[in-house]
Amino acid sequence: MPLASLVHYLSAASATQGLYTALWCGLGIALVGAVRAWSKGYVCVEERQLAGRTFILTGAFSGTGLAVFQSLASRGAQVIALHPGAPTPSIVQLVVLLREATRNERLYADECDLASVDSIRAFVLRWRKDAKAGMVGDVDVRVDGVLFLDSDDDEALAFGAAQKWAPQRAAPDERVSRHRMRRLTGRHALVQLLLPVLLDSARTSTSPLRVISAVSPFYAVAAAQPGRLFRPEDLDYLAEGNEFPTTAPWEAEGQTALAAVLLWRELQSRLSSLAASGASASAGKTATPDAAAPAAAPILALSVCPGLTRSSILSLLAPSLRRAPLRLLLALLGAPLVWLLAKSADEAAQGVLGTLMARVEGESEAQRAAREEVHEGEEGRGAGKKVGRREEREEEDGKRRMRVRGGALYREGREVRIPALDALPPTAGAALWDSESKLVERLLLAAVESQKQEDKDKDKEQVQADRAPTEPKKDV
Repeated sequence: MPLASLVHYLSAASATQGLYTALWCGLGIALVGAVRAWSKGYVCVEERQLAGRTFILTGAFSGTGLAVFQSLASRGAQVIALHPGAPTPSIVQLVVLLREATRNERLYADECDLASVDSIRAFVLRWRKDAKAGMVGDVDVRVDGVLFLDSDDDEALAFGAAQKWAPQRAAPDERVSRHRMRRLTGRHALVQLLLPVLLDSARTSTSPLRVISAVSPFYAVAAAQPGRLFRPEDLDYLAEGNEFPTTAPWEAEGQTALAAVLLWRELQSRLSSLAASGASASAGKTATPDAAAPAAAPILALSVCPGLTRSSILSLLAPSLRRAPLRLLLALLGAPLVWLLAKSADEAAQGVLGTLMARVEGESEAQRAAREEVHEGEEGRGAGKKVGRREEREEEDGKRRMRVRGGALYREGREVRIPALDALPPTAGAALWDSESKLVERLLLAAVESQKQEDKDKDKEQVQADRAPTEPKKDV
């Protein structure tokens, strides 16, 4: 119908007017296409296979997380996809479909709610036990990377909505924001509990393992506030004079994102110090010139901003739209603009994949040769030489490729410097790390004590059941 109306209009107009109309329409379509292409942002061009590697992925069943999940599965990686609750039949069916579509049987869904330290601890204990029992088949018990992506459930902050708390089963008196738990404290807890496995895996890896944390683009809003530097106390909305901004939730979102970037910087600093101390010890034992060279950190802690997605905008406005018909009408009218400027899930996943598979800055020729030998062993004779030639061609084809370094924030394939964080004193990162570690330790101790009490109660019930007299069987 629109095409027929356009043809009728052009046929009724003069030749000159029709030409100008067609020209303006063409320019408008070209402009929309150019803006849409610009809005897509960075596109990952790495073609690296990940067969034999294991990744833990949170937020795997959100829009962006599902796109990353599918990409990792198609590259042959083993993926443990985490969900806040027990896997539902729809999630199980989705995993089965992904196995069939990618011909990758090493895809799993497991329960782990980052808002609950008790759930995180239960997952780590269960996963390590199941892995040792053969859940992963012929793959060793190892982790090659952890990706923290945001999920599309109710932890998202929304305009006009009150802050939601994360109930801790073992510590009901703790008042911690659910948003902070899932995007900051819970991630810190999972890394802390998995750190022994990560360090063991790093010893047999030819390249540093990666722990990637996705942060909200609203970090720029919090970083741009004039005359105000980030403080760990800003995240505590129970403190006097520090109220949760219900009319500006993007400020709370931005504060959490800044804290996550700062926490990952501190994590990288501690990992680098650990690698340096290990290299010094090795140099003292061997006393060779090569041993005295500085060692790279075995694990890279990276932050990535996928960009402003359509789903994040909808979750930000959803509660207010239900209460205000006028806002709903404005949102519907602005939907084309959101489609034009915001990213889809697949487009947002490109930055995450690029951060995961990009080369490391300062990688030596010996490290690259070792990595190529691994490729040769995995893909067959001569594959390492093919990989080397492909990388040489990639340097010459003019495509923009990422190079990453630990502790940095990446957006659209480039490193982003945040002056607000750079202006902080050196002790700010350590203070945030200590405060988060104390909170995690407190919650973990409560979870352990609660588990011990439950075990005692079960043992007592079992003893009482064993002592209870049994009724003699009656002859029939």
